[in-house]
Amino acid sequence: MKIKNRVILLAFALSGIAALIYEVVWFRPLSLIFGSTVYAISTMLTAFIGGLALGSWIMSKYSDKLKNPLFAFALLEVLIGLYGLIIIGIFNWLPAPYIFIWNTFHPSFAVFSIAQFLLASLVLIVPTTFMGATWPIANRVYVKDIASLGKSTGILYSVNNFGAIIGSFSAGFVLIPILGIRLSSIFAAFLNLIAALLLYYLYRREKSEG
Repeated sequence: MKIKNRVILLAFALSGIAALIYEVVWFRPLSLIFGSTVYAISTMLTAFIGGLALGSWIMSKYSDKLKNPLFAFALLEVLIGLYGLIIIGIFNWLPAPYIFIWNTFHPSFAVFSIAQFLLASLVLIVPTTFMGATWPIANRVYVKDIASLGKSTGILYSVNNFGAIIGSFSAGFVLIPILGIRLSSIFAAFLNLIAALLLYYLYRREKSEG
């Protein structure tokens, strides 16, 4: 396997690890605000996964038109990492609007649920859209021809999923107990930034050779 392919897989694995660390870590403070009921957890999951789907859908339309997909991939990882560094501070501002939503809309369960979903989406939509956008662009830089599409896509998917398994396990059993919420999110952000550096290295390497 070429060095380029190995680096892309490593970067995408790091991205998968970070994404699931974020999901586990961010849901802890969000559950303190929104609650831990089935409805609250479903709202947060819907907002998180909805952002992933949105990002993948948007990038699928533009990934083939990008002149520098490796640079775009690296930029996405930087943006995800930066959001991972600041989002805990954003969580500190959530109780006030949540209390307002509760006081205003709680007599109507349907309206309150919609308002709660919109608030959760407002916080999660940006980073999860960036996360979702990494999948089509990773596919673009890793898959070379239509003949290897199935195999290459399967390898990408398995590597990212393996990273997700590591991320979810390490967040719940290692990072949060040892580092706490804030430092765990910062740790995940550094994984994104490392992935960005790897991808930027490939971009500069290709540019110098081309």
